[in-house]
Amino acid sequence: MSRWSPAGSFPSPGRRPARWPVAGVAAALAVLLALPAGAQEDQSFPRRKPGLWEVRSTSAHASGMPATSHCVGEGSDVAVSHLDRSSGIKGSCTLGAFRRAGLAWVAESVCREGKTRVTSQAIASGDFATSYRIDTVVTYDPPLAGVKREDKEAIEARYVGPCGDGNKPGDMIIPGMGTLNMIDGTFRADPAPATGRQPRQRPAPAQPAPTQPALPQKSS
Repeated sequence: MSRWSPAGSFPSPGRRPARWPVAGVAAALAVLLALPAGAQEDQSFPRRKPGLWEVRSTSAHASGMPATSHCVGEGSDVAVSHLDRSSGIKGSCTLGAFRRAGLAWVAESVCREGKTRVTSQAIASGDFATSYRIDTVVTYDPPLAGVKREDKEAIEARYVGPCGDGNKPGDMIIPGMGTLNMIDGTFRADPAPATGRQPRQRPAPAQPAPTQPALPQKSS
């Protein structure tokens, strides 16, 4: 079963809803349920401040995982792709675009995992200039493998400054692995670490010990 967490793994389009790992989504559910039934949908979408964003999962199962870094710029937050999440149809998934709902942004996705219908509801909040948070609730109908009914996930992101040298908009830097560009799908692996070993030098051949000249014998 594929899954994607921007906090430390590769995306897997075409199998599951776009997801952002975390726990503690009760507040997000309350916000979602409180939204008016006719919440106005506008054609805009959340746009992050251009530069480098640190994205970290806050879920218990992601404890200890390093944050990923996302380079945001031209082409990364557009109508068909924003917050590192593509809208439209991806194989067995229908991914809904974010829409404005009060002070938040809401997106819904539906996928098929075998006979199970997998539905995700994501709520994004924040100013998108200094920080933002995405809370996601994923439900399985019927329960996945007969037992799993729901996942609760979330990520937190903060702006850290300009993108680094050698990075371009859409780059997701995964520590210890490499850089995946979310726009063109290219992957650049991290260079192999230098071992720091010095080339082994052959020992110098042993030199024979110098011979001492024979001393003259004294006559008796």
